[in-house]
Amino acid sequence: MAEYARRCLKDLLFGPGFDSPHLHINFSWAITSYLPEIIMGDMPKLGIILNPTAGRGRAAKIERPLVDYLHSRGIIHQLEKTKRPMDATVIAGQMCKEFDIIVAMGGDGTVNEVAAGILGSTASLAIYPIGSGNDFNRLIGISSKMNLAIDSIISGTKKFIDIGRVVIQNSIGSTSVKYFMNTLGVGIDAEIAKEAKRIKFLRGLPLYILAAMKALRKYPAHEYTIHTDGTVLKEKAYLICAGNGIYEGGGFKMLPDSNPFDARLNLCLIRKMSLWGAIPVIIKIIKGTHREHKLISMWETEQLSISSEHPFILHGDGEIFDENALDVTIDIIPSAINMVFPKEQKFAL
Repeated sequence: MAEYARRCLKDLLFGPGFDSPHLHINFSWAITSYLPEIIMGDMPKLGIILNPTAGRGRAAKIERPLVDYLHSRGIIHQLEKTKRPMDATVIAGQMCKEFDIIVAMGGDGTVNEVAAGILGSTASLAIYPIGSGNDFNRLIGISSKMNLAIDSIISGTKKFIDIGRVVIQNSIGSTSVKYFMNTLGVGIDAEIAKEAKRIKFLRGLPLYILAAMKALRKYPAHEYTIHTDGTVLKEKAYLICAGNGIYEGGGFKMLPDSNPFDARLNLCLIRKMSLWGAIPVIIKIIKGTHREHKLISMWETEQLSISSEHPFILHGDGEIFDENALDVTIDIIPSAINMVFPKEQKFAL
């Protein structure tokens, strides 16, 4: 339709019959209906999924200014708000049939749900980062400023990235399949994510440092059996983190060598240590310099399984997946999501 509108303008500007009433009608229709696409080419249509509770409620305040801004630029869009967990997955599954780019407007949890909804479709995924941590976006690089974010989403570079998958078997006998864009954490890693949701007066790295200290005081190390690359490990660990991204917890550089393009999972295992021993380790993790610590192991794999005789908690992208898991199998799906990056992104990984 936009191409037909362009032909109407071409006929008007360069063809005969300028005074034709039919041409005037078509010109009017072309200008009013398809001016944005005429001027800017085949501009992508945006399906925007807004989590109004993201960023401690800050996201809800952006809705009206964003809609006004999109209208002012003539960007074709539809905005839907989530009301409960998993809404974003359902909405994304519907939007990906109609819209070119699905925008996750929230934090890492919103990105997680939207990615699960568009998996297997031809739609691309973009992030408008307004969450408490925005850890995966540290890798992607979309600005939180409205005009810069929309510019990156509309005219950015697209590149396929991997996505993580976990099959969970829990203590009540149920099996579920979940996906993660950034990291999956077993043990205290997930307990920290749980604690962070209870703290209402902080955001970003300070929020997760406080949550970590609270979790360390009450969460015991667990005995785990890990099957990885033909090897069986038995470890008493505080956490096991598997990742596609580098950062978690508002800026902890947990997996500094992770790469979302290499079809590999990066792993970090932290063994039992005292509360006072954990403090310098936390500082090292923030900097990404914890690899050589004697109680930490890091490696890469394509798949692993983790089991325990006692139920354990796990999260994906900061969202609690299960609190009573007994056995999980984690792997990577290569080049699964077509991701929007800022045009200036150099893909240095």
